[in-house]
Amino acid sequence: MSFQPEVGDTINLFGKRYIFTKHPAVVGLDMPYGQEGRQGTVYQLETSGGASNRYIALKVFRNRFKNEQQLDIANNIEKYAVKPGLSACRRSVIEPGNHRKLLKQHEDLQFALIMPWIDGPTWSDVLLDEQTLTKDNSLYIACCFAFVLKEMEASQLAHCDLSSSNVMIPFLSKKRALQPFSDIELIDVEELYAPELTRPQALPGGSPGYAAKYVRDGVWNQQADRFSGAVLLCEMMTWHLEDIRKHKAEDISYFQPDELQENTERYRAMLKALRQTLGKGAEKLLKQAWNSTKLEDCPSFSEWWDLFPKEIREKVLTHESSLLEEKEKHKNSLSIKLESLLKIASAFEGMGNKQAAQREYKYITRTFPKSKNVVEEIELMLESAAATLESEEPELKDYLKGASHFEKIGELETAVLFYERAKQLPQLDFATKEELDIIQDNLQEKVNEQNRQDSTEETLEKILREKKEQEKSRSDFKPLPRQPIDEGPSFFETFKAFAIKRWYLLLASFVILIGIIAMIWGIHYSNEKKWEKLIDQGTNAFNVQEYDQAAQYISKAIDQKPTQDLYTKLATIYISQGKYDEAIQYLNDLFQNKKLSKNNQEAYYLIGRSYFLMKDYTNAIQYYEKARKAKKSIYQQDVIRDLVISYANNQDYQKSNALVGQLKGNSQTSKAFVENLKGELYELQGKDDAAINQYKLAVDLEGDNERYVENLVDMYIKVNKTDAIDDKTKVNTYQQAISLMNNLLKNDFSNIEYLSRLGQLYYDFGLYYEDKKNPNSKNLFQQSLSSYNQIVDLGIKNKNILLNISILYEKLNQKDKADKSYQKVIHTYPDFGHAYFTYGLFKLEKHKYKDAAKLFKKVIDLNQNASEVSIAKSRIKEMKDKKLLK
Repeated sequence: MSFQPEVGDTINLFGKRYIFTKHPAVVGLDMPYGQEGRQGTVYQLETSGGASNRYIALKVFRNRFKNEQQLDIANNIEKYAVKPGLSACRRSVIEPGNHRKLLKQHEDLQFALIMPWIDGPTWSDVLLDEQTLTKDNSLYIACCFAFVLKEMEASQLAHCDLSSSNVMIPFLSKKRALQPFSDIELIDVEELYAPELTRPQALPGGSPGYAAKYVRDGVWNQQADRFSGAVLLCEMMTWHLEDIRKHKAEDISYFQPDELQENTERYRAMLKALRQTLGKGAEKLLKQAWNSTKLEDCPSFSEWWDLFPKEIREKVLTHESSLLEEKEKHKNSLSIKLESLLKIASAFEGMGNKQAAQREYKYITRTFPKSKNVVEEIELMLESAAATLESEEPELKDYLKGASHFEKIGELETAVLFYERAKQLPQLDFATKEELDIIQDNLQEKVNEQNRQDSTEETLEKILREKKEQEKSRSDFKPLPRQPIDEGPSFFETFKAFAIKRWYLLLASFVILIGIIAMIWGIHYSNEKKWEKLIDQGTNAFNVQEYDQAAQYISKAIDQKPTQDLYTKLATIYISQGKYDEAIQYLNDLFQNKKLSKNNQEAYYLIGRSYFLMKDYTNAIQYYEKARKAKKSIYQQDVIRDLVISYANNQDYQKSNALVGQLKGNSQTSKAFVENLKGELYELQGKDDAAINQYKLAVDLEGDNERYVENLVDMYIKVNKTDAIDDKTKVNTYQQAISLMNNLLKNDFSNIEYLSRLGQLYYDFGLYYEDKKNPNSKNLFQQSLSSYNQIVDLGIKNKNILLNISILYEKLNQKDKADKSYQKVIHTYPDFGHAYFTYGLFKLEKHKYKDAAKLFKKVIDLNQNASEVSIAKSRIKEMKDKKLLK
């Protein structure tokens, strides 16, 4: 990273000025307070001018970890910041929409984050410094950590990258009393798991010293933290013992990575320490985790929590309850009712701010689409409004000005409402939100005090009024000359008594009726929420390719309340599972039973798609034609594309060309779609040059469309493997393909598929130059190696990528690295036949004949590729014939 701030430098973020602070541990040198991590550097910034929250954290990512996903991640995980230990979920992202000038000056700050600054050491700092802890503090820290993980697990959350470096301990900070944080806080929460979140493109493969042996490729599920969390808990619980501190293996972990799940001396020492600290229960839980073969076998964090003495758990709960109450108060204030929003819009009108009023009305129509009457009235009103909006994005200054106006005229409740609405603005950074919380709290206290005074005054007035009435009635009273004869109640009194009784009866009936209605509505609301949850769970399961689970959730939702959208969702799952016949039968039955509309384009498309994937193009055409004539939907372009390809695969190029000819490209996007479709049609007809020309046109129009770029790149690779073009054209073609992939990577630098394709392009180009004895082949192999290493750095462990890295080390004459890399591949993937074959050829070239023979025998035993098995047998025979195997 080229971003190198100096101590005292200032930076303006989200409308506030901050200063880079000096590192407190560095004496005699002005070094900014920054902490290096796997993904980048976190700097401490101090608010200029002394605000309530003095410090914030600025996280600047390394190039390979920068991506636009940070915006979605920040928006999606913010709601979890109220949970214990997840304060780092409060974050705001620096991007061109809010910091264009800053990013022109410092490109490295693109997609950087600001977050709360959490003071205190990490657990790795404690391990590194061998900091002594008392038994009480060890157990309290471990109990806090268990509580955080237990609460996360109960909410179906997981960190997914737990290590000593990602666990902060504000409990050990000198500033603990001044910080609104849990005594344990988790950081680096970018890979957080929750059922409704999208799976990250890259996952870390597990941290050394904390990852189970069976966790190789990274995990992203509810149980992801169970093994690493168990190891960390055991370290924390026993750290008060000198034997544990003295015998730690690494600076940042107690165990060596290769010791995990092995019966080593350190493991036995840990068992003894646990037994000594918390008894046999703790020892039993570690054994359960240690001997597990999958994360689900490990103890839950509730089981670990139950181990701790009652008084320690109560101490943790007391601290967390007070924090949670404060967090929840501000979380709940961010939900504003429709009536309140209408009041704000009306207030803007009253202030003469027509633009702000229109923006607020438009926000209401987007947020409350089900309130049709209100939405229709607003839309009619907006249509008749003379003013046109300069921008639909709400502006903070409008709400702050409104709040200030109503505060000045004494309408404090309206001012509070404006502050609440201001906190909802999407572009607002978390630091400003916290300041608005404080302002709103102070103002709300004034409102409460005013209400208390009003209530007291009303009570006093009522007492005085009643007292005056009593005195008046006494002064008006005159004794009667004689006692009246008791003749019973008058007709008026009898009627009055009957009316009162009847009124109470009517009132009771009304209350009962309201109760019944409320109960029915409550049951309906509860069922609706359960139904929506099933759909969300099914969608999330589908997104992470857990299709069986997705089908179960969507089927349950259909049982509860069937809709056409759910029917097509389930059919989509069947298709993703490869159950094409089942999808076809399912949808046709629904059509026959009139549960699907005859105009449902998606359903026809899905049936056609099933036939298409089965290469039954005749039937695919039949249903695609029905889809084309049905009511247009988001599938319209997919229908036409697949229909064109289906006709072409049936050799009916006349109809394919006719369909393409009917398409009108009015916008740049639609023109690109048409050109790409023509390219796919030419490719099917074997007209490679014409296909390349069409793909080029599509890419020129829409260069960031993944499908168009990949089509062009694939065609370049295809023609380069033939002798149909000259050497100069081949070189230009490779260079163009590499340039195209690099352009895609600029927008999505951590895309695994892009990096893999780029690595393959560099490798193929390198092989071409190697064949031509061109020394530039080494540079290309180095570039290929760099692309594949980036994938590994992103936490991806793929056997083919690791094998490619081994081959590239060999190509670059880095024989020792190649040897170690090959060993790593076959150790990690012991049933990977192609790896044994390639490694065998490597050993053969190095004249390590015995090693080569063993590897070739493994190829024969695995018997995965007939050609490789044949070559392996041949090589063993040659070595025997030449008496090379002694």
